Amino acid sequence: MVILDTNIIIDHLRLSGTQPSQLEMLVKKLPDDDLGLSVISIQELFAGQSTKDPNKATLLLKTIRPLRVLEYSTQVAKLAGELARDLTALITFADAAIAATALENHCVLATLNNKHFSQISKLRLVKI
Repeated sequence: MVILDTNIIIDHLRLSGTQPSQLEMLVKKLPDDDLGLSVISIQELFAGQSTKDPNKATLLLKTIRPLRVLEYSTQVAKLAGELARDLTALITFADAAIAATALENHCVLATLNNKHFSQISKLRLVKI
């Protein structure tokens, strides 16, 4: 399974019809049930001001509905804390949680910002 970083969804919503997004390219390569999203990404997405617009919120929900949502469990939280503690570079709470979700569920991560995640040695990043 491929876990999508929040920026994959944001990119898709911003491009909406102007050119193929990274999400559209992944969907062409993989069955829908092979794509997942951390519940932390849902929080990040709805923190965006654009979701105050009902049409944009509806489009967001339509985009994420087919994705398998992976919960933030105690094990994921523990691993995210260890990642944040042990990495030499700072990592945000959300990025640590998303990386830990991918690791704990034995998934690869699709992101538009490899720099944030490349320091995590056991995390596999998908090439889009």
